[in-house]
Amino acid sequence: MILRKDCDVTIVVPENTTERELFAADELKKYLGMIFGSKVTVQETAESIEGEKIIIGGPERNSLSEKYISKEEFDSLTPGPEGIFIKAYDDALILAGSSENVNEYERGTIYTVYEFLERFLDCSLSAYIKEGVKGGEFISQRESFDLENVFYAKSKSDIPYRCAVAQYSHGEVDSYALDFKFLDWLSKNRYNYIYTWSSVYENMKKNGMLEEAIKRGILFKVGHHDAIDTLLPQRGNKYFSEHYYETHPEFYKLTEDGKRFEMKDHWGQMVLCSRNEEMIEEISNNLIKWFTLNPQVKIFALLNKDGTAPQCCCDKCKGYTKVENYVYMINEIAKRLKKAHPNAILNMLAYTDLCEAPEGITLEDNVSVTEATWHISGLRTIGKPDGSCLSGTFFEDILMSWKKIGANVSYYDYFMGVYPGRQRYVPMADEMQAMCKRFIEKGIDGTETQFEVYNLWNNIFNFYTYGRTSYDTEKTLQDNLSLFCRIFGEGGEDMAENIRYAESVLDGQSEIMRAGIYLMNNIDKEKMYDGFERAISKAKTAGARNNIRLMRMAFRYSDLECREKYEDDETGYKNLKHYDIPERGELLYMKKHFDTYVSHEGFGIMIPVEGEDNGFIPDKWYDFE
Repeated sequence: MILRKDCDVTIVVPENTTERELFAADELKKYLGMIFGSKVTVQETAESIEGEKIIIGGPERNSLSEKYISKEEFDSLTPGPEGIFIKAYDDALILAGSSENVNEYERGTIYTVYEFLERFLDCSLSAYIKEGVKGGEFISQRESFDLENVFYAKSKSDIPYRCAVAQYSHGEVDSYALDFKFLDWLSKNRYNYIYTWSSVYENMKKNGMLEEAIKRGILFKVGHHDAIDTLLPQRGNKYFSEHYYETHPEFYKLTEDGKRFEMKDHWGQMVLCSRNEEMIEEISNNLIKWFTLNPQVKIFALLNKDGTAPQCCCDKCKGYTKVENYVYMINEIAKRLKKAHPNAILNMLAYTDLCEAPEGITLEDNVSVTEATWHISGLRTIGKPDGSCLSGTFFEDILMSWKKIGANVSYYDYFMGVYPGRQRYVPMADEMQAMCKRFIEKGIDGTETQFEVYNLWNNIFNFYTYGRTSYDTEKTLQDNLSLFCRIFGEGGEDMAENIRYAESVLDGQSEIMRAGIYLMNNIDKEKMYDGFERAISKAKTAGARNNIRLMRMAFRYSDLECREKYEDDETGYKNLKHYDIPERGELLYMKKHFDTYVSHEGFGIMIPVEGEDNGFIPDKWYDFE
């Protein structure tokens, strides 16, 4: 079978096709048209096919596939979950994912289409950029492609939980022009969950993101620091009209001044009276109702508010530690939830001074625990290629203690850095292969990482590497670099060398918050800038050059931002002091013309700065094509 320029191709989907299978077929149709200029049609029947045919779905899903491979052979190759199968026959190509696993939603079939495009047709789906500007993905151009001997199968995903914590800056809810490209990117790069604030999730329902995520088989974990506002709103909300602060002030923690805590923002930590049985009954009933109304959500994260603060000091609570009270409340709610929704998961966060698992307690089997790599003593360090900034540390010991008392466990990590880190470049991709293999060894489900929906480029290779390596832990750093750097065209090797060099500078010397500062104080900046110059001089297409510009901008922003004295605070991005460095005009030019956070358009990069322009004149690095 040969695909040729302008050939006719028929994509055959199952007769009872799902929206994910149809989405996979539409994606294939779109990209084949871009690569070959082919005329592609999609149909549910194999009758009257002229030209080449591509079959979506294995024999369990598509009867036409049974003519080429038996169910037994297919299942032995892709037992799943999320297994993928690519094989060419004399007159057909089958693209199929394992399809009989709970909560899989044909993700394997979608991944198979993307794997075919990259593995065999030399594309790279590793980036996105502003609409109307060249760049982002690299789509190859071909006259023809002979599919003889095309075969690839992967039995299943290696790490089951690959999650992006979709942030809108501490729960701010709005719509960004790149929202849907963000969803595309997650699917193409093997993320299977979105975790977000309840308020953000509600916005995703309104702006169509939820529907588009479901189409891609992406599942949802919802809650975060506004989970309590969702289930026990002090002034009522769309789900629960009762004003609980007025009707049941005793549901909230008793403070040392004899008052009941009033929620005003996402701060306050343990804000409930954890051992109030009436409160537990009420929040359980509300959670059951909420799950009934939101069947696309598989996990509800009943997190406390942010920060560290005293817990309830009532007679029932004060005799126990914070974490004992937190676990007691979670367990009691989980018991009630399981009776109504046996497949729903209640998640809790081990975070700051709530990290250590209590002794003498067994968690309900529908409770999962996520540990943030942010202990009361500080954040984890980053960058050791053997994974030892996380593996074998007290963070792992803590997580294993939760597993020991019955939890499914995962990490909450920060591949973009943390908020006070100002989105600086913090290369940590070289440690991820070792970390992921350690997850398999220790029975850790995976990682969720904070990921601003409007910011890809500042730490794009971290995000890319985790998605690809957690799906396939055999991928090396060089494997990921080779595919990723196709987006830079002939400048790809120079960009790869820059990335490798930056990765080598960070080797566990700094924790996440200050890692960007350490990098800029210790990296040979001229070497990096020379690498960008060589890359852009070699790149032959506008798209490749624009991608190089964005990578350089992420580095340049970090370089300039770190020239001012850094202060440890957690103020919002807009509250940053004005920059007084001579280069402040360049920083402000980046923000005005490229930043996505403020403009809601932008290029998928974040430049969180303030100040007054001093007449910066842009050069070739800002001349996007």
